[in-house]
Amino acid sequence: MIQAEKILRVKGGRTLSGGRISISGSSNQVSKCIIASMLTDEDVLIKGAPEVDERYSVSELFRFLGGTVEELDAQTIRLSGKTLNRADVPREICSKNRISILTAGPLLHRFRKIKLGAALGGDQIGKRPVNFHLDALEQMGARVELKGDHYEISLGDQGFTGAQLKLPFPSVMTTENIMITATLAKGRTIIENAAIEPEVFELAKMLQKMGADIQFSPGRTIVITGVEKLKGCELRCMVDRNQVVSFGLAALATGGDVLLENVSHDCVFSFLNIVQGMGAEFKVNSEGLFLKAPTDRRLKACHVEVDVHPGFMTDWQQPFMVLFTQAEGVSILHETVFENRLGYTDFLNQMGAQIRLTTACLGETPCRFREKNFVHSAIIQGPTTLKPGKFALTKDIRAAKCLVIAGLVAEGVSEFTNLGELNRKYDHLVPKLQEMGADISLV
Repeated sequence: MIQAEKILRVKGGRTLSGGRISISGSSNQVSKCIIASMLTDEDVLIKGAPEVDERYSVSELFRFLGGTVEELDAQTIRLSGKTLNRADVPREICSKNRISILTAGPLLHRFRKIKLGAALGGDQIGKRPVNFHLDALEQMGARVELKGDHYEISLGDQGFTGAQLKLPFPSVMTTENIMITATLAKGRTIIENAAIEPEVFELAKMLQKMGADIQFSPGRTIVITGVEKLKGCELRCMVDRNQVVSFGLAALATGGDVLLENVSHDCVFSFLNIVQGMGAEFKVNSEGLFLKAPTDRRLKACHVEVDVHPGFMTDWQQPFMVLFTQAEGVSILHETVFENRLGYTDFLNQMGAQIRLTTACLGETPCRFREKNFVHSAIIQGPTTLKPGKFALTKDIRAAKCLVIAGLVAEGVSEFTNLGELNRKYDHLVPKLQEMGADISLV
């Protein structure tokens, strides 16, 4: 773990080449699987768990609610929900992590009445209201009341019942919340316009191993038929595709290469399509994914539109922004998922980037923010020489990693503080970048 009070010092301008990096398990997956373990009294064994703050904070939430978490080794945990005995998640816990909203279903199945803090934390990247979650719970039979700083949510004796739910937007966490809750509901639940990210499939696979009846249909539709009881299971986390992209772009932005071990093609298909179009090379074989910058280091500008899976992931656009600053010509980025996720570009402009933001929709993808005056598109002129700087990392974890990559590209020494954010999603960040050839240290 990186000590939050330390300073991360990066001496940039070096080509990162020759590294072999082991990519950790998905932090987005493991947190949801820990919550899903609350649905059974039997043991759940999770292998390949990432050593990141998000995993540890959700494990602590599991313990707080009375469950048992055993850390068998650094990447293996065994969970038991048999001893769960609390039906309230206080505001101070909810304010730290939005994952708390996912406890509502499992706790209501057990206790029929719960309290949930009304402040739900997370990255500062735009509005992420919980109304999608609460509306779904109500349609499945729950009664939701806001009382002061917390929600009181209750169920009748009949418990949850299946419902036909159409999401206004294919929200990942809302889809996961409904899936978790619907597994033990009476009857059939249909989720229309559902998220279909790889992490959603991994959660569905876990629930299926536990005895759930889940079907994926064409057109973003998921059908869950409730069962009487779920059992324990064993699973292994998929690789963290955000880490794949971040480390891969660190190599490409510096004109180098990297082998990302045991990474398969499918989880980063849209990422590879973009970098190949920009002139980078890649190979996928039994060792993993190998990425290499163009031999002449001349990357091509491109046009990227952020979208829900299987489109270009919103968590990838921040590290990509550094690559755009090194590409020849004008690159365009159109963010369609979050309305407030480009503020970090101010820091890149301070480092010498030429990035202009606009409220216009610069693309063809249908966008919720059209003509709503949100700054959600960027025009990037490249290539530009980046200069070092000193920054406190932001509450958007992907933007924080973006600035670290910018520091690796810039000639000279950059320093970063507020490092606790990096611990949430990246384990062993400094030694992994050192393995790639970076001059980086904690002081």
